[in-house]
Amino acid sequence: MQQSQTEKYKMLSQEANKKNEGLQQQVTALEKELENLKHAQKQAAATQSATEVRLNRALEEVEKYKVELNKLKQSNKMHIEAAKMLSFTEEEFMKALEWGNY
Repeated sequence: MQQSQTEKYKMLSQEANKKNEGLQQQVTALEKELENLKHAQKQAAATQSATEVRLNRALEEVEKYKVELNKLKQSNKMHIEAAKMLSFTEEEFMKALEWGNY
């Protein structure tokens, strides 16, 4: 009977060792997966950072273009006003010439 119990405990010990090995393999696989995920997260963060830098630069360029466009609009508006004034003066001059002919 004692030998039977010893064999029973040996079998239980072997089963526990097998289960332990299986669990240890799972732990190792999970640790490896965790490292891969950390690495992927690091890469994603670096990519996001680079994208944000590019986006900020693009926004700065857009702002520069807006300022330049506003300057051009203002200049164009001044030219239109000057052309209107010149046109008005030319019309008045023509009327004065016509008035002088009568």
